[in-house]
Amino acid sequence: MSSSSFMFRNAVATAWQQAAGYTAPMNARLLALALALACGAHAAVILRSPEASFKPVADKLHSTVIDVNGRVPVSADGATAVAGRVTHGTGTLLANGLAVTTLHAVALPSPAGKLIPLQDVEVQVAGGNAMAAQVIAGAPDLDLAILALPAEAASLEAAPLSTDALTEGDPLLAMGVDGDAVVVVGVSVVAVNGDILSVGGNRILDSRFWGGPLYDERGRLVGIELMSLGPAKAISASFIQR
Repeated sequence: MSSSSFMFRNAVATAWQQAAGYTAPMNARLLALALALACGAHAAVILRSPEASFKPVADKLHSTVIDVNGRVPVSADGATAVAGRVTHGTGTLLANGLAVTTLHAVALPSPAGKLIPLQDVEVQVAGGNAMAAQVIAGAPDLDLAILALPAEAASLEAAPLSTDALTEGDPLLAMGVDGDAVVVVGVSVVAVNGDILSVGGNRILDSRFWGGPLYDERGRLVGIELMSLGPAKAISASFIQR
């Protein structure tokens, strides 16, 4: 399957500061619990001709993909410090004002090499609205983090999570952020190893897709794409719901 993209329209960059406390990294199971609780930007999409059955899914759900930025105060020549972006990644909206992204998108390494969540995180949602976010959980072994968004984010649309087991050959739709666009790529399941999915297609799922969603033909979230320097990997929605 080929790829597509949707553009984020009227994106507005808004500076902000948030005094969020450090949240200790959580293990994968506790991360799953945080994600399970959620289950009870950019503006346009660039669709490079995925299968016709996926076009309604792309049209409906590209707004669930968010642009995530970690920031720290930066000053030049003694000027007043302003928030400057130091990390960046793709995220996926969940229910109840939560989102999931890669830990690398919202954390920096300490001198000892441990990833420490940033206190200043901003996300951009569909329509170009920027809002503060707080890292509330992390799983370094999966390079995933859970974000809590402001109260108004609870009304943002999030896809339902799939409860079906995936099998080799199942077609899926992968989404990621590329500048001011949401890129949509058709992929299929290559292998299933417990909760870890291997997916592939005609295009490489590079860092633009890490932290982004995988949707099935019914518009259900079946997985979150993981950081992978080799074949594309994802964690299944079944794991998320436990």
